[in-house]
Amino acid sequence: MTWQTNELTQKTEDLLGILELDIERIERTIQNFNNLRGLVIKRDEKELGRLLETIQSESQVYSHNERQRNLLRKEISEIIGCPQESMNLSGLKQHLSQPKLIEQLSDRQLKLRNLVTRLKKEYVSTVALLSDCARINSALLKCVFGWGRGNLVSYDSAGEISRQNDAAFMNMRM
Repeated sequence: MTWQTNELTQKTEDLLGILELDIERIERTIQNFNNLRGLVIKRDEKELGRLLETIQSESQVYSHNERQRNLLRKEISEIIGCPQESMNLSGLKQHLSQPKLIEQLSDRQLKLRNLVTRLKKEYVSTVALLSDCARINSALLKCVFGWGRGNLVSYDSAGEISRQNDAAFMNMRM
């Protein structure tokens, strides 16, 4: 083995460790989205605060992991002689000669791709829930304070349209 092959093998093994940390982080993020939706529905402010603290502390670890990944990406791109911007896992696999490393990279790549797809779905679900909460809160505020009179339409239990009277629940005049 040449010096470059040994160096590439070592850097690839280091990258596999970083990718494993990325996989764990994405899995935690998916779980955090699930927890966030549950806590919003339950209106558990105390646990929402704890979740926020957890997310903030994890962001520091992620920043370190991202710096490590970018450094390895730069070093690997220099070893194989390609621009750092075009360096990716598929390109790296083409320069490896050990089937075990290629298989491990392929496994991580597939796992990351699947997790990112799940993460996108969880993100969309969370955004939809939070958007609905904001819309409902806005409608409630309009009803309570009488903002935008005549624009609010609601439905009774029989499904019939019930328009807002010209009275608010609260009078803003003192």
